[in-house]
Amino acid sequence: MKLLNITFPASLLLLAVNLSLNAQAAEVNFNQAPANKWSIEWGWNNETYRKSDIHFKGVDHQFSLYGVRATDTQKTLTTQSLFNTYLNPGRITIPQTNARIAYQLDGNTAVALNLDHMKYVVSDGQSVAIEGQINQSRYASGAQQYLSPSFMHYEHTDGLNVVTLEYEKKFPLQTQIGNVKTRAFALVGAGIVIPKSNITMNMVGQVRNDKFHMAGTSIDVAGGFEIDYSKDYFSRLTYKVGHINLTDVMTSARQDKASQHINYQEASLTVGVRF
Repeated sequence: MKLLNITFPASLLLLAVNLSLNAQAAEVNFNQAPANKWSIEWGWNNETYRKSDIHFKGVDHQFSLYGVRATDTQKTLTTQSLFNTYLNPGRITIPQTNARIAYQLDGNTAVALNLDHMKYVVSDGQSVAIEGQINQSRYASGAQQYLSPSFMHYEHTDGLNVVTLEYEKKFPLQTQIGNVKTRAFALVGAGIVIPKSNITMNMVGQVRNDKFHMAGTSIDVAGGFEIDYSKDYFSRLTYKVGHINLTDVMTSARQDKASQHINYQEASLTVGVRF
């Protein structure tokens, strides 16, 4: 399985750890439920996607593309992108981001509502298998189609937005640097997918729908490490494996449809506060 190419700002975590070692952090007792039950998080993510089969249906077409490659679009961290994009409130949805609110049931069990704002772009310049009918043209099994904007451009970039309800267990670790303490955690999640799909169907003369739309469901499992700098402030590194089933993608302004399954890996960094 292909490893993730992490380009989101993991260096922010190292900065936070360094600052925390010079701060007067409060002791954390892992053996009792935290006084602050609620927490919120914000951060960034990277994805890799396995190849997907995409099925299209409309008044003048019904065809499938097989083994389609896609990528995410996270920006590489530079000094300029850090302040102009990642930490700029006016461009908050430009990076691939994560938002999460959690409630601590006890010292090591939590439930959470999580948003993964991912981006999915079918790569132009690839040849894929095609089968079906477009206008008067028929494609038999074994036919190939070169994907370019003159044929079609397909992406979920104003969000492959996955909203899940998560159940999480935490496991205290013995690792401690000063007052900084760590936990491992594991979770499962299930929920809905609300993309804003930017799909241009040039081969049938259609423009994109460009509206948020509940298009399917998602399930995932994840694990990682939570680092406590004090009783109130923390960060998390998370690795997630998920499956998305999109059954109702809007592909044009006249509401043509597509469907696909997406298997993905995600790595994320978030920072949070308890209250």
